[in-house]
Amino acid sequence: MNKLKTLALSLILMFSVNQLFAHALYIKTVANGKKGTAQEVKIFYGEPGENHPEKLADWWSDTKEFSLWLINPQGEKEQLKVTPKEDHFVTSFTPAADGVYTLSISHTVKQIAGKKQYQFNAAALVSVGKANTGNTALANKAELGVFVDALAALKKGKEISLSSHFKAVPAADVYVSVFSPAGWMKQVKTGADGKTVFVPEWTGSYILEAGHNEKVSGAEFESIERIATLNIAVN
Repeated sequence: MNKLKTLALSLILMFSVNQLFAHALYIKTVANGKKGTAQEVKIFYGEPGENHPEKLADWWSDTKEFSLWLINPQGEKEQLKVTPKEDHFVTSFTPAADGVYTLSISHTVKQIAGKKQYQFNAAALVSVGKANTGNTALANKAELGVFVDALAALKKGKEISLSSHFKAVPAADVYVSVFSPAGWMKQVKTGADGKTVFVPEWTGSYILEAGHNEKVSGAEFESIERIATLNIAVN
């Protein structure tokens, strides 16, 4: 009986860790903003491919304690105050100049799961006007990130280029999951230059999710599992 209980507990823990890996923080906002007009921003936690984000009461550990940063086209950072709703947080900002604004989260979860420490990174880009200022992957200071040119014309059936970076260096061999608005998902892998491509089959909001595992020593955990998301819009 004790062996059965131990096996059952092990299966439950394994399932829980797998569920945690499938979850991520992600940001949703309109990709094109207007100078002088408030831009609404929403932050969710859950499986990006599902249309049922977790209720705030169910967010894992201290995930709700994330900080959201706005990086303006000149590289200046400002922390945005967020307001809790039933299944997401909401905030807004008002662009003061043309260029690309980066919304960024990097939150290391306190609770250790499966001998791993998890770090959730999330980003979204907002293009204001036609200025290219701030349109760079390294505007996002998170350790792991995904980037798509904010001024690129993203269209259904047209190849989209993306890149991933880890600690400000192009990240090779990173698997990026592409979640479509239709619930479809595919996975692509970055090359030696940290870049890869995919072809969207639907219009709407897509979430890109990258994962990177780093082995560590001398800590209470064996590795750091970083997960990064990026919200893009396909026309």
